[in-house]
Amino acid sequence: MSEPDVVIEASAPDTPDRPTVQPGVTLRNNPVLRRELIERVRGVKVVLFVTAWLGLLTAILWLAYQGSVSVNQGFGLGVNQIGRLGRQIFEWVLFGMLMLVLFLVPGLTAGAITGERERQTLIPLQMTMMRPRDIIVGKLSAALAFLVLLVVSAMPLLGVSFLIGGFTLFDIARGLAMLIFTGLVLGSLCVAISSRLRRTMASTVLCYGLAFVFAVGSFFSMAAWAIAASVDGGSDDPPAELLMFNPFAAVGDALPRGEAALFFDETISPFGGMRTLIDELGGAREFDENGRDIGDRGPRIWIYYVVIGTLLMVGSVKVASAAVSTPADSER
Repeated sequence: MSEPDVVIEASAPDTPDRPTVQPGVTLRNNPVLRRELIERVRGVKVVLFVTAWLGLLTAILWLAYQGSVSVNQGFGLGVNQIGRLGRQIFEWVLFGMLMLVLFLVPGLTAGAITGERERQTLIPLQMTMMRPRDIIVGKLSAALAFLVLLVVSAMPLLGVSFLIGGFTLFDIARGLAMLIFTGLVLGSLCVAISSRLRRTMASTVLCYGLAFVFAVGSFFSMAAWAIAASVDGGSDDPPAELLMFNPFAAVGDALPRGEAALFFDETISPFGGMRTLIDELGGAREFDENGRDIGDRGPRIWIYYVVIGTLLMVGSVKVASAAVSTPADSER
């Protein structure tokens, strides 16, 4: 009786040419982003939230219009005054949006990772095919998407001031771009803080403290500079570069300035005041005999702001990703 033939199947050797499956997901298919977006827009709370947002901005628009008209009536509402009126209303509404963004972003992002820890859902996220960076980017993108929703919902209010005139669509785009960039930088810093803490309450307190320093820290540094200069017997003004990471100074510097050396040529708004402060500290405004501005406007605060903010945003994402990549055993 003959022996049965034994067939040995050789397995394909592992060669470096064979493609390997890399973990991770694209932003479009990010399940964290999808879940966060569904949670944020589900229910009646988002309707009440957007209504309150638009109600506050409408109140700011009405107050800015009434105040600007009463101030400019004494000088006559000519073509230049009407254009200045439109710019002032636009800048006041944009200022209100920036104030609300500084208040809302910490609340949207402070519990991004600490909430997962408290719900004990961070470990399942770590065990998926998503990279730590995908988790952080998904959380941050959800907050950014909600912020963009708020900005888009406020566009009709900006359209009211645009109908009055005094600025262009490009000016609106610059102002809103700086506004969204500010929210993105602050949100990334808050997500990094949330990734390092275990309780949402502690993260929220630190994030709001960071937003406060973000908004007024430059003014405290300028005051400290002035006090130190007076103690030393000097009279030097603080450098304008101390404002290079102040969101109000950056947004105001990115918006157009007045061209003539007239008292009412610059807008009467917080952003107009910031532009005047930057130009005074820079000491670079020069005018010809007709009152036209011919000088260099000093340091471009908004450029410094964008560069520093981009570096902080990238560093915050890396720090948060490193914290989320911690082995699951340490999260128990």
